[in-house]
Amino acid sequence: MGLKAVAIVVLAVIIAGTGVFVFSTFTPSNTTKTTSTSTTSSSCAPTLGGASELRSTLTPTNITAITEWQLPEPLRYANAVITAPDGSVWFGEQSVPGVAHFFPSNGTLVEYAWPNTVGEIQGSCPFKASIWGVALWKGMVWATDQDGNSIVGLNPVNGSFQILNLPQPNSSPYTLTVGPDGALWFTALTSTPFIGRVSPSFAVSMYPVLQDNNEDPTDIQFVNSSFAYFTALNPYKPVPSGLYSFDPQDVAGGVSPTPIGGNVTLSDLTSVSATSTAVYVVQHATSNLWGYGLVSHNWTIYPTSTEDYTNVTLPYFVRTSGDTVWFNEHYGNKIAELDPAPVGTLTEFSEADPPVDNGSQIQNDLTIAAASGGLWFTSTTGNYIGFINASYKPSFRISVTGSNSLTLPQGGNAVAHLQVLGDWAKSLQVTVSDSEKFFSTPNRIAIQPNITSLSPGSGPVSMAVDLDQTGYLPPGIYTVAVTVSDGLILQTAYLFVTIP
Repeated sequence: MGLKAVAIVVLAVIIAGTGVFVFSTFTPSNTTKTTSTSTTSSSCAPTLGGASELRSTLTPTNITAITEWQLPEPLRYANAVITAPDGSVWFGEQSVPGVAHFFPSNGTLVEYAWPNTVGEIQGSCPFKASIWGVALWKGMVWATDQDGNSIVGLNPVNGSFQILNLPQPNSSPYTLTVGPDGALWFTALTSTPFIGRVSPSFAVSMYPVLQDNNEDPTDIQFVNSSFAYFTALNPYKPVPSGLYSFDPQDVAGGVSPTPIGGNVTLSDLTSVSATSTAVYVVQHATSNLWGYGLVSHNWTIYPTSTEDYTNVTLPYFVRTSGDTVWFNEHYGNKIAELDPAPVGTLTEFSEADPPVDNGSQIQNDLTIAAASGGLWFTSTTGNYIGFINASYKPSFRISVTGSNSLTLPQGGNAVAHLQVLGDWAKSLQVTVSDSEKFFSTPNRIAIQPNITSLSPGSGPVSMAVDLDQTGYLPPGIYTVAVTVSDGLILQTAYLFVTIP
């Protein structure tokens, strides 16, 4: 297997012990629409019981700010999600394979099988397709079909399909983004790096990009008609940047990317999203989120909380909504909401109750989509569609008393003061992390809170945190995270520590 093929598999791995995404190849063909109300338990049989459309009703379950709706059995392997203007949500179902339309107001789920029979699908069972991008465009619902080297469109009004075959073989179309030019843009995890565009007349073009670096574009965000960001992946050769901009109006001869972020080595970038003041990226094989200030031209690293069962939480996708920054933690089994610097706080929500405590329990909630009032996410092996309510306010929080900026001399000491506010019905545990390494585990900064747990009660409770610089670190600004957690909700306050 070549390096580029391995790069595709790297993006497709579920956690060890639960399986690997299989990349198969098949060619869609038209079928006649039928309806059914039953499913089959056989993993290789038609998931919708032979129907091309299936309607059912889902029941919600609440976990703090999160509402989850369990999908029918057998597992749908939900992946890729997008919100509709009416508040409903569309997502891919890789075991069908096809797309589904969910109406949270009444729990109605309508599933649409792609125009195939099981005999025409060459992938493994029950994992019959790899769907990583969904978009609403020209009155239809479009999804990437990596195995079929195509983009599949559904007209939900009449149930018909349109198949756009890609001109480059084995392109592995990945994410989808509707551009301000009225076109549908996509990334492709192919042996030769491309960014693709589908014109309003459905003409497919693929533009070469980053040939010298051999990086795969992974995610695109448009700022306006002449400026867009994209991230690129190369897990074998970390290169300066990995975050780029380009002019979507000037791609006829190929995409001419401009590196963003200076001479900073970034790797495994899987997603990008920007606010008016910063652009945020996730490095997948890490435990942190990176933000690049559009005015300061500096990077800020936001460590996640740590887990006992893994040294990486694996942020996967990031999406902004106003000034709020959302991202998912694949191995952490959490959804995170960042209030960036200068305030510097993070709220993480467990996607399971009780929270997972080993890797085999992870539900592989891989893709997210911002929505009015919150965030949607899909669970590939947990078999649900979830929504997190942005208006939910946890009953407790942690904040810094005084300035959150400190100076820590080489080999020196500093003390930070924080307090825990509100009330908590369960004991709170105190943990720490920092931005020294990709794994967010403190190493050469010793971080010692004077409180490691709090019994059920209420605040304010004052806390002192000793910072000792125990080994040489290059001068710069490092981020220290102090987290209090009741297991389901984790509240983090950030300290920004300058080492001169």
